Amino acid sequence: MYNPLIGSLDKLKDSDVEVKITELIKRYNIAARSGNSCLCEQICAILNMYREEQSRRHDLAAKRIAKTKNSDLDDLINVE
Repeated sequence: MYNPLIGSLDKLKDSDVEVKITELIKRYNIAARSGNSCLCEQICAILNMYREEQSRRHDLAAKRIAKTKNSDLDDLINVE
């Protein structure tokens, strides 16, 4: 999902994404308590964008770790 008012999330640091998710959850709770369902839907859509970005970053990090683990084993196994 793309929102032109948000901009690119690729430029943000991991910590900035986490802070923004926390902030959006707080705002969602405030909107839900006040009974503003339209605002809740908008916040939820933006929150999903940030969570997808966070998930994408975690997946990339896991793939990088898996590559480094596999390459380290090559030096330990001597096949002659």
